[in-house]
Amino acid sequence: MRLSAKATKEYVSPFYLSEVASGAGRKEEAIQYLQQAFQQRDPMLIHLQHEPNLDPLHSDPRYWAIVKKMGMPPVQ
Repeated sequence: MRLSAKATKEYVSPFYLSEVASGAGRKEEAIQYLQQAFQQRDPMLIHLQHEPNLDPLHSDPRYWAIVKKMGMPPVQ
């Protein structure tokens, strides 16, 4: 079952959806899912700066805005 179809029937973490979108090169969609994860206080966000699939988003200031809102120091 496709993840998007699964998400219509049961809860799927927006953080996880962001990972998938980012890994597929859909950066805009990935950022939108991260913003949704932040709004929902998704506990998976603790992995935000350590998830390699999200590395392509590091050039987007909206990614860093989420990091800042969470009070996380930037990882070097």
